[in-house]
Amino acid sequence: MEKYIIGINWEGPLNIGEVIRGKNNDVSDYGVYQIYGHHILYKDNALLYIGIAAKETFSYRFREHKINLLKDDDQGKIKIYLGMLRDSSEYVSKDDWEVYYRDAHFVEDILIYKYLPSYNGCGQGDYPKLDPYKEIKLVHKGDRGRLEPEDIAPSDYLKGD
Repeated sequence: MEKYIIGINWEGPLNIGEVIRGKNNDVSDYGVYQIYGHHILYKDNALLYIGIAAKETFSYRFREHKINLLKDDDQGKIKIYLGMLRDSSEYVSKDDWEVYYRDAHFVEDILIYKYLPSYNGCGQGDYPKLDPYKEIKLVHKGDRGRLEPEDIAPSDYLKGD
């Protein structure tokens, strides 16, 4: 297979409390997310972390993050952007969660590799696996934080090679 396109609808910025209160456990409570906050080197509004909520809800993930990942951060400065895969309702109607998980992981891996968030140690050194595709294009809609409107793997990170 050659090219695959994944659309992501972003919303934000939100604070931790708004995310924890949740989105009623429906399909809009799953997807990918970005966390921005203060970083000692990059100062305020630095991209700190990119993650997925594919098997747990955003609400559940951020309850964990509040006591673990973000416990030492000024939580008043934390801004969160939630991204729902554009065809999320189609995944659900087809009961196609395996493809949903795969696509969410594609998005997470590509974004971590390209943007190098400070709190994501894993995924920064290896090219994202795109199999069975040769190219994956991410199309970002809505308030996407500091992400570019589109990300294309692998061409975005092979330009300098």
